Amino acid sequence: MTATFASCRVFSPWSAERTRLATSWLEVIGASPVDVVRADLDASLPRARPRPLLDGVVRHTASVSSPHEPVSWTDISAYAESALANARAWAAAGSAWDLGYSGPAGLADHLALALTRGARLVPSWTAHLADLPTHTAEGTRNLEPVEDGPVLTTLHRILDHWQAPPPESGHATDCVLALIAAGADRIVVGSETLAETLLALPVWRARPGLADRITIWTRPPIPMPQDAHAPGVVRVSARVDARTSPALEPILRAYALLAPDERDRVRLVLTTTDGPATDGATAAAVRRHGLEDCVEVRADSGFPWRAGDFALIVDEPRPEGMPCFPALPADLADAEAGGIPVILLAPQDSPLTGRPAAAHLPFEHVSAARALLSRLAAQARQPATARE
Repeated sequence: MTATFASCRVFSPWSAERTRLATSWLEVIGASPVDVVRADLDASLPRARPRPLLDGVVRHTASVSSPHEPVSWTDISAYAESALANARAWAAAGSAWDLGYSGPAGLADHLALALTRGARLVPSWTAHLADLPTHTAEGTRNLEPVEDGPVLTTLHRILDHWQAPPPESGHATDCVLALIAAGADRIVVGSETLAETLLALPVWRARPGLADRITIWTRPPIPMPQDAHAPGVVRVSARVDARTSPALEPILRAYALLAPDERDRVRLVLTTTDGPATDGATAAAVRRHGLEDCVEVRADSGFPWRAGDFALIVDEPRPEGMPCFPALPADLADAEAGGIPVILLAPQDSPLTGRPAAAHLPFEHVSAARALLSRLAAQARQPATARE
């Protein structure tokens, strides 16, 4: 049992991949009890159904008003100070921890744990990184500057105590990465590629022995269930969010070019977190192409995603200045564990292009998407025994 203080902006009870990552890791290490500072995400995410097993060992929770990811120094500092204040209050009431943990969603949680570790409220710190902290959710470089004030003064004092110089760039990203490099005892990342990318950054490159503190870990797959087969129709299911849904645009354009009888035999089912099923961004794109009758849009309800005959796995967009996103989509492992045939939609330089799949589609390639949809329509026309 490992008594753990966790700052996880995206956490249970809300349904998101970052929740699944954080709760799975804490379960793996045997965290118990767990005291969690999180954001109140009722306005942007559904509640998970079923809830993770970790909920049974959560002792204290505090929800910070932060429906959107903090990006500016002012916002991430405010969130981190709120997390520290809750840690101080719980410690004053008698709580003590063996471990501090910062979750995999953005910079604010890592800043919170740097402050908490610097205040000697936790004896060790595990930092979990799933995304590129150097880039925004849209894939552009994060160049938000740090700002003078009490938090920055405290962080300079902490870095000095940890015998680490402050970064020269003055960017919020580099400041937080410097704190992780200097103060985290373990750094959990989702892939070798992401680890190599981070270790090549100037703020990490100069830190000796940092690679020895990195753990490469992906959460155990959650076998994806499959809906019952509809005779004469091939269904392709995808789960997208605000970052990945724009990659579907060429597929929707290709869908609109199909003959009416082909559209009747190929159905696209999109589960999305980018807004309500009727007026979110994905639904608006479907309406723009006049595909409401053959493309179904479902709002994420917090239940496990059910695939159709094929799972369309959409890679993350290419981050600015990089050949590809340095980690594989979690849904890919879930589909493979469930035995679901996979269609991979990814940039040509993505690591996904080398993985086995029922089909590969490059980004922004309407003709390839149309050819695939036509082939699936022809497959749906065949008797089941012939398809098998």
